[in-house]
Amino acid sequence: MVMRVQRVEGEYRVVLTPEAMEALKLKEGAAVRVLPVDEPEQSRYVGVEEGMKAYFETEPFHRNSYRELAK
Repeated sequence: MVMRVQRVEGEYRVVLTPEAMEALKLKEGAAVRVLPVDEPEQSRYVGVEEGMKAYFETEPFHRNSYRELAK
């Protein structure tokens, strides 16, 4: 899946197709974190909601580890 960055009214935007939204399990208004990658042909998009869900699923098992990392 390849998307292009477009300039709209002085801002840069990536327009996602309905298929991309479904594949990435995103909903309108979802927060998305964009991370740099080492190779230009790679990309990784993770919905913030998915990351928080993973955190809350693992938090009871790793509570002390997360507390230490937060220090």
